Amino acid sequence: MKIDQLREFFQMDGIGIIGTSDLHGWTNMAIYSPPIITDENLLVFGATERLTYKNIKENPRAMFMFIQNGTWNGVRIRLYLVKDEESGDMLERIRDRFRSMGYNSLASQIKHALYFRIEEIRPLKEY
Repeated sequence: MKIDQLREFFQMDGIGIIGTSDLHGWTNMAIYSPPIITDENLLVFGATERLTYKNIKENPRAMFMFIQNGTWNGVRIRLYLVKDEESGDMLERIRDRFRSMGYNSLASQIKHALYFRIEEIRPLKEY
């Protein structure tokens, strides 16, 4: 799957899951909304200061899986953190996105815009 296909795919109804691990290999998985894709082809996620963020700061590698509702269509993306912003336009854009979905409390808890480089894109199902 190419980056333009990801842009289209992330517009579909579905569920996202991010997987992280700390320095000792203890893993965590969390439900995450689809990222924003920048002009530089970086994926940007909003993050609260919970376990996923703690893990990312210890280990900049992550996996993101997005599954289209009602299907087995999906994508797995290997990621590497390249930037963490604690203010700015992107962070406000992410917060506004959550507010528009009615998640006002969660929007106020988002403290970071995390920018990831794509290392690998793989389909969820391979035949």
